Amino acid sequence: MDKFYIYKLARQAEKTNYNFVDVQLDKAPDKGAIYYGLTQNPQKRLSQHRPIKGHDVSMCVIAEFDSVWFALEHEAKIIADHVRTYGKAPEMQGKANSGVKATPKGGGQQ
Repeated sequence: MDKFYIYKLARQAEKTNYNFVDVQLDKAPDKGAIYYGLTQNPQKRLSQHRPIKGHDVSMCVIAEFDSVWFALEHEAKIIADHVRTYGKAPEMQGKANSGVKATPKGGGQQ
């Protein structure tokens, strides 16, 4: 059965290993998170993020789902909770293919 993982990216003090993916279920929102995302292959996804977001970026899996629909719902809720809690979207959110530019208020927050 396919699994879908929600993850957060965070900056580290030093360059991180391409293969390092941590697991901390339910640790979100997190002030140190620079991005939240969805993947089926955490290690491959981290290697895709690093050239764009920096070699000091680490990944932490924060939730696991059997259904892509529930995973998408959870990802959106974590991002919304981050904006509510910290007053802005994560630093790199919206720089992917979301279609929303990252802004100080989280992409047009109402």
